[in-house]
Amino acid sequence: MAKVDAIVYNSNAGHGKEYAGIISEATSVKTYDLEDAKNSLNKDTKVLFIGWIMGSQIKGYKKAVKAFDVLGVCAVGMAPMGATDGEIKNKNNLPKDTQFFYLQGGFEWDKVSGADKTIMKLVKKKFNKDFGGKEDISDGEKDMLELVNEGGSRVSLEKATKVIEWINS
Repeated sequence: MAKVDAIVYNSNAGHGKEYAGIISEATSVKTYDLEDAKNSLNKDTKVLFIGWIMGSQIKGYKKAVKAFDVLGVCAVGMAPMGATDGEIKNKNNLPKDTQFFYLQGGFEWDKVSGADKTIMKLVKKKFNKDFGGKEDISDGEKDMLELVNEGGSRVSLEKATKVIEWINS
């Protein structure tokens, strides 16, 4: 029997939704978009919440906590796996008993607009200044440089394995 009754996600570029689908397929736990879930599930429903990260904030997490019994949280971001776990947990005030997972999603320039696009252009400029043309950068830094310049997805079943194991434990 699964540890949670539902997987609830909030996705901007589609990476969180994609992870929700991968995890659902492996666990047979139904997925819901956050807004749909608020109309379909009750407050006692035990959920895994998947949200995208912007400025270390897990988007939709506060709404999910008010609406459901959130047992686990997956934060989906651009950085390589585990790079920012502590900062994200602290900035979002995750309770100690809430299971936390970080999943690398990706970045899509065509899905960013307004102020977010302006911010990401500044991030791109900074990354290119700090790491562009250098040979002694880490694989994670190379990956981030590629994402901010070209976009792309890093979603995979392999990266979701620990989440799947937790749900099935």
